[in-house]
Amino acid sequence: MTPLETFDKAVSGLTNNERQKDYGHPYDHFAISAGIKKYLYGCPDAKLRHALEMIADKMARLCHSPEHLDSWIDIAGYARTAVMIMERRETEYAEDTVSFAPSTYGLPK
Repeated sequence: MTPLETFDKAVSGLTNNERQKDYGHPYDHFAISAGIKKYLYGCPDAKLRHALEMIADKMARLCHSPEHLDSWIDIAGYARTAVMIMERRETEYAEDTVSFAPSTYGLPK
């Protein structure tokens, strides 16, 4: 089996109908996720913005299946990773901090 055939076999189930039952069709899911994320682009902190983007993606999934417990758990996990970043900055990299105000990164007031 070629590497491409091995790859295709391994990922064949990633976009199956069972996953679409949980998360919806990628066309719809990606549109919701992109809509949520548009407010995050101006966030001046790339590391925390990434955590927010991951949370936004889970929020988009929850729009399709609001009782999907795994997505709620993932949101909590991404929130925890954001706090871990802030904690490391406080203890190890004080110069890496960024101040936040809603008006500075495009969020509605």
